[in-house]
Amino acid sequence: MKKQIVAAGGIVWRHTKRGNEVLLIHRPGYNDWSFPKGKVDPGETPRRAARREVAEEAGYICRLGPALGAIDYETTRGYPKTVHYWAMEATGGRFRKNSEVDQVKWLAPTKLSKHLTHERDREFFDGLGDQWWVLKPKLLLIRHAEAGARRSWTGDDRTRPLSADGRVQAQLLREDFADAGLVRLLSSPYTRCYQTLEPLSAAIGIEIEFHDALAEGAPVKDTIKLLESLTDVRSAVCSHGDVVEETMKFLDGRGMRIKRRFEAKKASTWELRAKKGEFSRAKYRPPPVM
Repeated sequence: MKKQIVAAGGIVWRHTKRGNEVLLIHRPGYNDWSFPKGKVDPGETPRRAARREVAEEAGYICRLGPALGAIDYETTRGYPKTVHYWAMEATGGRFRKNSEVDQVKWLAPTKLSKHLTHERDREFFDGLGDQWWVLKPKLLLIRHAEAGARRSWTGDDRTRPLSADGRVQAQLLREDFADAGLVRLLSSPYTRCYQTLEPLSAAIGIEIEFHDALAEGAPVKDTIKLLESLTDVRSAVCSHGDVVEETMKFLDGRGMRIKRRFEAKKASTWELRAKKGEFSRAKYRPPPVM
């Protein structure tokens, strides 16, 4: 039985005055027009491989968006191959001719399919829908992961770290949200909060911002002001049980629609959606299953 080949790539897009455009590359070795992609290296995740391959083949630095799915096919040599694709917004860089790619094209999505060489690529792209790149703003309000008992910590409570279980929860949160299209990560200055976001930060390449309005005991008016400054982007915020509870009570009292009974377990998340700059509905996600 022939070994499975795992590869990863990107459906790379950019916004212009003419509208959104999608990138195609030409590979002289295959004489085809396709999406940038390549094999996953040993020890490398497909997500990281997708970003690396786009940079190597096309020269563009990209912000990784949501996972779009995968294409399965057999190579000309009879090997089974799976290519995982992510939506990727080009944020920098430029194309330079290289040993694998000699040309690129930026095309309107409606004109893309007829330029793709392979039927499998055409079917995949056409199946994404008309606005696959659109990500509606949302805010993930996360309570920090498990950090052990407060009473057993002898140092400054602000430096109390995650427990072993908490570190596992942080890794699982990374898996849950790495493909959520987040553009900002914000945390309480407390160690247990930013440690909760560290794996996610490393996975998506976005630095963590620290805000006192998310610290334990922060006035709810300060927290709400900060959170409402994020209603037009996709963000993840990590704070403490008291802050999450006071925030949700305030928003509930102001009329926000909540889909289920209020909870705020450690490593749980409230997914908030806004309308006209104010949070209008919320959905609870329990802690990831360990």
